[in-house]
Amino acid sequence: MRKFAWLLPFALLVVPACSSPAPPPPPPFKTTVNMKDLMLNVLDPAADVIWESVGTIMTLEGTFEKFPATDDEWAGVRGSAIQLAESGNLLMLPTRSGGSADWIKDAQALIEASGRALKAIEAKDKDTLFTVGGDIYDVCTSCHSKFVVPTPVKP
Repeated sequence: MRKFAWLLPFALLVVPACSSPAPPPPPPFKTTVNMKDLMLNVLDPAADVIWESVGTIMTLEGTFEKFPATDDEWAGVRGSAIQLAESGNLLMLPTRSGGSADWIKDAQALIEASGRALKAIEAKDKDTLFTVGGDIYDVCTSCHSKFVVPTPVKP
């Protein structure tokens, strides 16, 4: 044991040098628009495309099933599902989430539901897309019920 005692100080110097350096701090996030503008210009339009892409329309002339019929129409809905899914990440930015666990949970639920919409779109499964559209609506209303500040009614 005494033969190797001289190695102890060397080991104490070498072992820390072998460890990974501390990761750099994350870049600062800088949002450009407020929450209302983000909702009105990014999330709402994307959700509307998904919600309006499938459904049943009943008129005096009869019943019409609405769904994407061409590759281009499916591609348009796909782009909106991607936009909506990635918008969940925008909602989780520290400058928007404020660290709220419920906010983060709702944003993650939006990402998950939008991901399921994306899978339905890629499979060209209009029935699942319709169902998932309802799930996206539920996620949105859940979040809004907790975080949207009601607009005061003017007398």
